[in-house]
Amino acid sequence: MLKLDTKAELELLHTGNVKEGLHLEYKASGAIDKKDDSKKLEMARDVSAFANADGGQIVYSMTEKDHEPAGLDDGVDAKVYPEIWFEQVLQQHVTPTIAGLRPRHVPLSKSMVAVVIDIPSTKGDPHQVSDGRYYRRHNFNRLIMEHYEIRDAIRRTLEPALQIEFELFKGDAAYKSVEFSQFRDESDPIALGALLSNTSNQPSMYTVVSIFIDRRVKLVSLDGFEQVGETEFSPGDRRHHLRAKIGIPGAYPVFKEMSLALGPFHFKISDRLLGQKFALGYQIKAPGCLKESHGFLEIGESGQMHLRMPPN
Repeated sequence: MLKLDTKAELELLHTGNVKEGLHLEYKASGAIDKKDDSKKLEMARDVSAFANADGGQIVYSMTEKDHEPAGLDDGVDAKVYPEIWFEQVLQQHVTPTIAGLRPRHVPLSKSMVAVVIDIPSTKGDPHQVSDGRYYRRHNFNRLIMEHYEIRDAIRRTLEPALQIEFELFKGDAAYKSVEFSQFRDESDPIALGALLSNTSNQPSMYTVVSIFIDRRVKLVSLDGFEQVGETEFSPGDRRHHLRAKIGIPGAYPVFKEMSLALGPFHFKISDRLLGQKFALGYQIKAPGCLKESHGFLEIGESGQMHLRMPPN
């Protein structure tokens, strides 16, 4: 989220022409009114829409035109509209309560403030407004959620959400390099680990993790993985297929509060392959969860290694 703690930082939104989008919306101070129940409901709709999407921020006291900031107005009186008032309004109109919601004042003058509401993305059931509807943020707009979207959002809280992060074990160094200390044409073993995590409250009792790495590397140790063979993703893209099975008894379920380290497995490369990119990806299969992601391991001419994986 944007750092919006001072009047100067709010003014930069205007001078920098930071447009509204999926994670940001501007509202004039007139959108806040203690006596107008329709405006309280509108606030609840906007806030819940961000929570039901990817989270974001609403800036009250910033005028806008065509989704572009048009400058700060005079703000609202901090004594009339304390931060807790916003929490109370939203608690009255949004179910379940949005955990981690943060309304806060940004001083504009002696007693007048802008109000910034930081809204986290929901990790549980979707949030319903007191008008009986569910909303979500889409680009610049607030949309009523379709039945299938509500169903899928609720289902995600009942199913595991697994992902992998690869690890090159570079320690405190800024990068990791391939070393050729023993044989001039073949590298020392390179360690690659995988951290399996679950972002859902629903544990995964049985999980199958597949790692796919470029067949040009030479596997030397697997450490908990089994080598299934090779998989062809496209012409010219064949990869080693490594697999790990996690289940009870014998292993803990994969749950939100504890990630599971897999491997590391080790491989070598020929010195002729310096300056190359090596395809790397994973697939996770578990009841209620299928996740797949692909990127590559980049090894520079000097041996520096960098993981280039899309964000989870």
